[in-house]
Amino acid sequence: MSKQATALGVLFFCTAVVAACQTPSEAPDDSQVTASATTAYRAYERGDCEAVAQSTLQNALASRDSGEVQYSLRLLRGFCQELDGDTPAAIETYRDLIGDAPLSFASDDARERLRILRLLERDPDYKDWVDAARKRAAQGSSDRVPIDRILADFPPLAQTAGIEGFAVVEFGVTPRGDTDAPVVVDSSPPLLFDGAALRAVREWRYTRDPSSQKSKRQAIRIVFQADADEQQIPADESETGDAGAESTLQ
Repeated sequence: MSKQATALGVLFFCTAVVAACQTPSEAPDDSQVTASATTAYRAYERGDCEAVAQSTLQNALASRDSGEVQYSLRLLRGFCQELDGDTPAAIETYRDLIGDAPLSFASDDARERLRILRLLERDPDYKDWVDAARKRAAQGSSDRVPIDRILADFPPLAQTAGIEGFAVVEFGVTPRGDTDAPVVVDSSPPLLFDGAALRAVREWRYTRDPSSQKSKRQAIRIVFQADADEQQIPADESETGDAGAESTLQ
């Protein structure tokens, strides 16, 4: 046997031994992935976007999951980028999320944020309009009576993490009873429940008022409670008072 053949044989043997001794890395199970996502959401709740970034990166590196958990974590990263003032990065995150998962819950929220960021970019008066809506919400609402109000969907990862909060939505009601131009004027944690609240309010219906020619404005605080026994909407609500009426959602 030639020296070259002997050397190749030794190399093959050593490679085989090394391969046999290596233990393949195991992907985390669903409970580990969920636990990591919960850590990220709780960090976001207390305003710690640095911890969110670390948890998001660790989860992305450890998991091959491409489901709602990963999409929601990417959305959370976009929220943090937006809150940190890095609007271009947030826009890129939202766009990528929508492209990769157009039917996910997270992509619905990403679309809401993109819509608002575009308005802020293209309409110089939009910020002033939101500030005016915030003042109107603090002063109370009109006396239009709701007749059909669907419940807002609880963001799935926020509910799993036990995150609670609210979104105050100011919106118009047309003479036909449709809602018009809803806008979130306050929320906690910021941005987390905004999209779900806006999508719900757009579907609400109020009593008709043919005598009115203008869209009357309303305000409501939608409260998200992870451990509530049931979702409640007061039946006798007039939607007046500080920051509007309150709707508690599970």
